[in-house]
Amino acid sequence: MQDPKDYEQDLLARLKLDNPGREISPLPECGWGHSLIPAPDENPEKTDKGLRVLVIGSWTLGMLAFEAIRALEGERPDRVNIVGLVTDDPLDPQARISEHKRFWHYYGKHRQEVYELHILEEALHFGVPCFTGEVKSGLFRSLLAKWKPEAVVVAGFGQLIDAPIIRYPDCGIYNVHPADLRHGHGAGPKPWEDLVERRAETTRLTIHQVSEEIDSGPVVGVSPPINVRLAEGECTDDVRLIGEKTFMPVKTMVGELVRGLCRNWECGRPCRINRMDLESCFSSAERDALMRPIDPGKRGTLLPLSSLCAGDSV
Repeated sequence: MQDPKDYEQDLLARLKLDNPGREISPLPECGWGHSLIPAPDENPEKTDKGLRVLVIGSWTLGMLAFEAIRALEGERPDRVNIVGLVTDDPLDPQARISEHKRFWHYYGKHRQEVYELHILEEALHFGVPCFTGEVKSGLFRSLLAKWKPEAVVVAGFGQLIDAPIIRYPDCGIYNVHPADLRHGHGAGPKPWEDLVERRAETTRLTIHQVSEEIDSGPVVGVSPPINVRLAEGECTDDVRLIGEKTFMPVKTMVGELVRGLCRNWECGRPCRINRMDLESCFSSAERDALMRPIDPGKRGTLLPLSSLCAGDSV
């Protein structure tokens, strides 16, 4: 069996091989993780204008959130500016990311490497610096002061976010959670197991403000209903198959949230968003797609990351 440290070194070597100009530094102050700085030739046209957004996320959920915000910056670089990516480091045995309580425990180290490598590659290629260490550290506090985010979007992250981070951004910090928090369902690291246990027929994706207690901040908005049953109404115990279905609304909802934050910012009144009608962002066709039964034969094809997800569902 390959040593977990070998996967970590392989990931770093692949990142450096892709572009030797990248700066990759260990974080001894944190106990694990690295600082990764893009090479000068990676997205040299990236500006320092627009609403400053920090993305904290990993895995497919974090990647979808990052893609949504990246698309907005690509369209209007004067309006949105991704200043950093903070992501899980499941390959480092010293990392405290609740690995055994969350989605990472469904994957071996090779597949964990694929997911971590992909989100880091996408961020660095877009000119975004990355951090994979402990966020409750003096080092990250100094990095936060350097990046100066005005808004933070969290999606699929394995560390607890404490009060100094929560209080920092003027426009708020928001978490994407694949459960119907408005009705008190699925808080915590096992939202799909909750659906299986309740034999639920539908669920919703939630965006909520972050508080120190996990998944307990005020709900900003939810998706339309999402069917989590198979054809003829049968339940499935395949939590990864359910998870893939619940991720379908992520990009639409995160994009609308950030557009709303940008509108406030452009009007000179940067503030937190307390409530949004995110359901109205979805067309009739999109709503119909969310309510179709889950088809196990389409495993790994419902999301933009299908090439990564092949054989693993989510």
